[in-house]
Amino acid sequence: MLPRFASPATRRQLVRHMSDSTKDAKLPVVHPAHQHEPLPAEVLSGAPRTLVKRTVRIFRPSNNPMQSGRNANLKWRVDFDALEKGDRWTNPLMGWQSTADPVSSVRLDFSTKEDAVHFVEKQGWGYFVQEPQFRTIKPKLYKNNFVYRPGKLPFVHTK
Repeated sequence: MLPRFASPATRRQLVRHMSDSTKDAKLPVVHPAHQHEPLPAEVLSGAPRTLVKRTVRIFRPSNNPMQSGRNANLKWRVDFDALEKGDRWTNPLMGWQSTADPVSSVRLDFSTKEDAVHFVEKQGWGYFVQEPQFRTIKPKLYKNNFVYRPGKLPFVHTK
């Protein structure tokens, strides 16, 4: 460590001395033990034990039915399951559903499934992955509407 109030000449000498001593000394190389294993964040997060023992669902949300594009659902979402106790009640004033679960409305979005799984494992939560169901679309041609098929003659009424 360089002294804070040293003159520039003294600092240059110290830097030269420090660089000469590090050339000869072999510094130990420290490799992380297991890079692929997540660090347990549940210990440091300060979250209550009831939150640590929760189960989450990892899934890709479906398309919005009001939109026709299929490119919007590229993200993976982490969503908390509902509690078994059902801590829900009807609010007597407005009739709305109320809950005592603070994380029931928490949603986390990730760009890949692996990122979501890594985050959930790091937090120490139980999880299950719900794979998306893709629909297969057969290519169709407009001209096939007018192709003759024996036995399937359509009746067209004008009135």
